[in-house]
Amino acid sequence: MAGITPAERTRLGVSTDASITPEVSGTGAYLFDNDTVEAAEQVRLLAEAFDGHTTAVLENLGVADDWQCLDLGPGAGTISAFLADQLGPAGHVTVIDEKPQHVRPHERITVVTGDIAATDFGRERFDLIHARLLFMHLPQREEVMMRAAAALKPGGTLVVSDCDASHYDEMLTAAPPGVSEAFVAFQGALTGIGVSTGMDPVWARRIPAAMRAAGLGDITTQVFNRLWAGGEAAMLLYACISRQLEDGLLARGVDLAALETLRKATRDPNVWAYSWPMYTGVGVRPAA
Repeated sequence: MAGITPAERTRLGVSTDASITPEVSGTGAYLFDNDTVEAAEQVRLLAEAFDGHTTAVLENLGVADDWQCLDLGPGAGTISAFLADQLGPAGHVTVIDEKPQHVRPHERITVVTGDIAATDFGRERFDLIHARLLFMHLPQREEVMMRAAAALKPGGTLVVSDCDASHYDEMLTAAPPGVSEAFVAFQGALTGIGVSTGMDPVWARRIPAAMRAAGLGDITTQVFNRLWAGGEAAMLLYACISRQLEDGLLARGVDLAALETLRKATRDPNVWAYSWPMYTGVGVRPAA
């Protein structure tokens, strides 16, 4: 099937010009709630699916043991803990999240409870700032990136990872009859819910340009994706999300039978699908 059509982009409120920030009428409320029953499982599966990619990027930076790090929207806190484990007594990780209850205590982690869109990150405080699957959900994403760039010390590094959610009809590659329709219906409704709360499905591809606009240099980007089989983390994640957002999915026309088909398929090892491709941008604040 072809990728998301211009008509679908218009329906979802997505810009057809990658150089233009889409105008969205979302509420700005985060798509997922850390207080829900499914939240702990969701952030665990996200970590299992994407931590290998993220830690490889961070290891390539050569984290020094005295670095001051900031982790925005940490989810399960696994990357916060990974960074803290690299640090010595002079190093530290600050975590900011509105609902940070899934972050485990660590002697070199300080948890700040707050709205990332409104929290002051300070100026020239951090050697490294990391955010994964956060900016795509923030209507104020460019402004937050500006503040993150300003919070870096000269020579400090910003790492931002987000997924491109615009080609959901190309993800499934092997499935029994009926699964494809349920899968595409679920992904389309999920994307629509996201856009209604301020998510930008195509933001990930603009990360390098946004970093440059924020004054960063030495910008690199890599894209992570792989094929997942039923029973593996990224597939089980879809079932978890389908339970977490069931009411919204039903309201957007996905019937319960389709959701049950999807959930069964995510456990079937004969069902294969790619995840949303994750774009990871790395930018460096120029030295003074």
